[in-house]
Amino acid sequence: MKKKLLLLLFLINATIQSQTFVKGTMSPEISDLEYVILYQLKGAKQLYVTNVDINNGEFKIDFPENSPKGMYRLVYDMNNGGFVDVLFTNESIELKFDPTFPSGTLQFLSSEENIVYANYKIQTDNLKQKLDSLQLVCFRLKDDSTAIKFTSEYYKKTRQNYRETQTKFEENSKNMLVNNFIKASNKYYAPEVFSSPQLYLNSEKMHYFDTVDFENTVLQNSIFYTEKIVDYVFYLNQSDEVEVQNKLYINAINEVVDKIDENFALKSEILTTLMYNFSQLENSKLIDYIIENFYNKLPLEYQNLSDIEQIQNSVKFAIGKMAPDFSWEENGSEKSLYKIDNAATYIVVFWSTTCSHCLVEVPELYEFIKGNDKVHVIAVALENDELGFNHYSGKFEKWTNVLGLEKWQNSIARAYEISSTPSYFVLDSNKKIISKPYALEDVKEYIEKH
Repeated sequence: MKKKLLLLLFLINATIQSQTFVKGTMSPEISDLEYVILYQLKGAKQLYVTNVDINNGEFKIDFPENSPKGMYRLVYDMNNGGFVDVLFTNESIELKFDPTFPSGTLQFLSSEENIVYANYKIQTDNLKQKLDSLQLVCFRLKDDSTAIKFTSEYYKKTRQNYRETQTKFEENSKNMLVNNFIKASNKYYAPEVFSSPQLYLNSEKMHYFDTVDFENTVLQNSIFYTEKIVDYVFYLNQSDEVEVQNKLYINAINEVVDKIDENFALKSEILTTLMYNFSQLENSKLIDYIIENFYNKLPLEYQNLSDIEQIQNSVKFAIGKMAPDFSWEENGSEKSLYKIDNAATYIVVFWSTTCSHCLVEVPELYEFIKGNDKVHVIAVALENDELGFNHYSGKFEKWTNVLGLEKWQNSIARAYEISSTPSYFVLDSNKKIISKPYALEDVKEYIEKH
């Protein structure tokens, strides 16, 4: 009996000891931070795992049994995007950081994987910054041959230091999970500095994916690919001209898709991530391009219709999109936005007689537009009754005045997702959105320029 009790105690103790966790200390302590959420990072997705309260700036999260190895995210400030990422390999992790500046203060007290990765990033990021700065200095020196020679020699020494540091970390991390990230983070630097920014940019793009293996399952269970590709598409392809910029985006997207090849799971995640990024830029043209040329051609099991619907809804009022059609009654007959055809430019303004700003801005807009035959205003008054509308709309006799009863619940207001008045939309003759001015001054500026 005694032996059985000892065995039971041993098993209980072994189970307790085998429980892995991540333990953190945030200093200074911020009272507004109440809890930490643990997510598993898998491609472009954050998969919720669990959450715990923060007590006196400290927290401890137990990893669930059989948690997969990979990259995890600790989110401690949802409102301000506060988080730190960790590598999990069935070993407990202890860390500390300043929650107001996590990227520059994060320290790992335990977990060899994370300690190695943190040291690697500190050392190599510093050397990369030096190399990039030296290359930039050479561009500025122009004809100063002595200074260029000195800078070039310093560049070569720094490059050698970087290569030796990279090799050291790759060798010392063999058989570790972090080795996958270290090898894939190796950046190509030319033996000599470039004489022009264009040559440098060409080299950057040519060698950007040299060390990235898109079949690496460890990297797929992280955000490595996502961050790498987003940087390539959005930061290595820049132009001030909209059309040129879109062509650069398209070329970059084509290159990325070609690199990923037949890895449909990764391709789906990357395409979705790019579309979400373009939705932030309200670039509906590039979203449509990705959907038509790549996403819709994925096997059905890798398509997520809810993702696409959400992305498309987020840009339905983007510049270049058709404004939602709506109808109203005028002199006993039904009229509609799409059928009206009396101007080159239309302004749809949502206002209300109970809105003090509107009662100032809308009459001013009327005086500004009056006499301009190329611009026609459709004023949608969001009201609870007809009294105010009947009183004020008569003053705007050259406009099309539409009464929107039930105010915020009015069908037109809901179609345009109106949450405040006044709200402005400028449309071209085909009823495509060409501007979304924030205030009356913005409306005036746009009309005067165009």
